[in-house]
Amino acid sequence: MKIYRGVLTGYNEAFIIDTETRNRILANCRTEEERKRTEEIIKPVLRGRDIEKWRYNWAGLWLIKIESGWTNKNRGKVKPEEFFKKMFPSIYQHLISFANKEIEDRRKGLLNRDDQGDYWWELRDCDYYPEFEKEKIVWQHVSGRYPFAYVSKGIYLNNALFMITHNRGNTMELKLILAILNSKLGDYLLMTFSRLSTIGKYAYGAKDAIEKIPIHPITPQNQHIVKKIESLVSQILSLTQSSDYETNQQKQAKVKALERQIDHLVYKLYNLTEEEIKIIEGEI
Repeated sequence: MKIYRGVLTGYNEAFIIDTETRNRILANCRTEEERKRTEEIIKPVLRGRDIEKWRYNWAGLWLIKIESGWTNKNRGKVKPEEFFKKMFPSIYQHLISFANKEIEDRRKGLLNRDDQGDYWWELRDCDYYPEFEKEKIVWQHVSGRYPFAYVSKGIYLNNALFMITHNRGNTMELKLILAILNSKLGDYLLMTFSRLSTIGKYAYGAKDAIEKIPIHPITPQNQHIVKKIESLVSQILSLTQSSDYETNQQKQAKVKALERQIDHLVYKLYNLTEEEIKIIEGEI
């Protein structure tokens, strides 16, 4: 299980844009080739406030993703800024409009910000961009009860979020991890490992605590339990991702019932005793 942080742009005003701005940038492309190149580096992005338990609410925001090292890798003998302007003139015009603005708290603008790549139009070094192209489990950096969401391939995250991906792309195992993290046992272990009860129920992403949670391996002996859990998670994701979920009390009640089934299966997976279950359920 690998944990990664979302993208730190150093200047969200410029690099995180709404759909209207994205459409304007694409409309200003002079050729179909430029439009295609431009479209490929503008990625949907989520913020901390977009994450809920099991689900996410995409706000129609996009990340302009020009990786550190891209310019020098591709420009040949052309001057860096000339090359960038030639390849992405529409994005260049968008970004350069922020050049003289300052970030209020640090008094540094787009050109002189600390978090950048080789040049001001590039994002800082990040060797795990391919992980964003995978399905992932996502949670907020700082939150009270740590709701974990299942997020689709190709969606990026800002630096207020953490994510877990699977290096083999094993969807069943990823859904098992999601079920454990969103279960009562997972919540209990998070509270225990991160000592949330003694630090006001807040911890910075709970990264260390999550890494300590023992994820039960899938074996021939427990595979029937894992398959049941995976099926329940799939049902929950189908319900929570429906457009009317937030207002549909029937679907919300169904999710609660499915969560209860997952709790019992997770207890069974970990071979917990009745007394241990009572402790987790708060009955002792």
